[in-house]
Amino acid sequence: MPAVPTALAGTVTVVALVGGGVFLYPSLLRRRGGAIVVAALTAALAVLFFYFDRGSGSTAASAALALLWAAAPAAVGVLVWRLQRRGPSAGPP
Repeated sequence: MPAVPTALAGTVTVVALVGGGVFLYPSLLRRRGGAIVVAALTAALAVLFFYFDRGSGSTAASAALALLWAAAPAAVGVLVWRLQRRGPSAGPP
């Protein structure tokens, strides 16, 4: 299989982290069944990131990094969703 170009992998990673974590995931979490969609997208990202990193080292290390990179947008999305739910009138934590 041909290697994935670094520029493409980097672009997809940044779009997933910023676009998914800050914009897409919080809007999905506000909807009914959105948590299931977020979980499915996180699993798909883990597979995609594993595919990007599969040839660079051990399989276990690639899988661990793929899970970490896939969980990052979900964690940011949950954080943004919770902050948006609290609203501006809640004050500091």
